[in-house]
Amino acid sequence: MPVAVFFAGMACIAAAVAAGEADVDLVVIFPVFSGSSGLFLLGTVLIILSFLIGFAILAMSQPELATNMALPSTSQKLTVEKKMRYGGVVLIGPLPIAFGSDRRIAVIMLVLGIAMAIALISVLLMLG
Repeated sequence: MPVAVFFAGMACIAAAVAAGEADVDLVVIFPVFSGSSGLFLLGTVLIILSFLIGFAILAMSQPELATNMALPSTSQKLTVEKKMRYGGVVLIGPLPIAFGSDRRIAVIMLVLGIAMAIALISVLLMLG
């Protein structure tokens, strides 16, 4: 659902830009959208709402912690624990900041962040 709300917001902003009710500028390497129409405002609100919905869903979701299975030879039960793992990378300019729930995920995110930074620098060098 958050993805659908996000794309609905992007569609509203794109429609406002196409109708001439909003502008798109490029500041350094970041696109900046500005507008004063109701459609642009709706798009901005939908994008912010998509993030809030996504964070709320993530906060309320609980991984399945245990699955009980009976052993055929005894009456004891096994408990299988499933651990939720997550990670991400934030690019501030060309500098990657990686995080993760464990060291392995954080290292993977750092490698992906470095690859994205190299791609970004390569594109900027080709354009400039």
